[in-house]
Amino acid sequence: MRFCAFICMGLTFLASCDYYVVNPHREIVGQLSESGIGNPDFEPCFKENIFPYYYSRTPAGFSPGKDSLRTYYLSQYDNKGIVSESGYLTFRFVINCKGDKGWYEIKQLGLDFNEKKFNSILVDQLLALTEDLGSWAPIRFGDTEFDSFIHLTFKISNGELVEILP
Repeated sequence: MRFCAFICMGLTFLASCDYYVVNPHREIVGQLSESGIGNPDFEPCFKENIFPYYYSRTPAGFSPGKDSLRTYYLSQYDNKGIVSESGYLTFRFVINCKGDKGWYEIKQLGLDFNEKKFNSILVDQLLALTEDLGSWAPIRFGDTEFDSFIHLTFKISNGELVEILP
């Protein structure tokens, strides 16, 4: 009888464990490669636990908020006269426990969601704007800050920046 109670308590404990602490997705979709572009000196604080940006009551993100993020990009972006580009340009990166960014990956899709290659001037400009943008808050669990991965997707229509997701 005690053995059964012990087994039940053990199974309950395992079922209630935080999945991302038990299995932080080291080798599957969502994790970013250490060979990403950007600051070569970037280091995560906890390489073994890089969480999705939304996986906490205090998620990682741009500290001033989404409206400020949108205002920043819309005021700084210049299509340089390139009006033939349309699609989605996604930057995925890690925010470490100090709020630093690195390990950028870029995904480029057309409006039909097939891979495409954007003009490098637009890609380089949006990457530079993203790298220059400060005020990133790391994800928090209780009183501890951790690393997280995040993405920004820019919807471009005829060279104009029309939406910033998520």
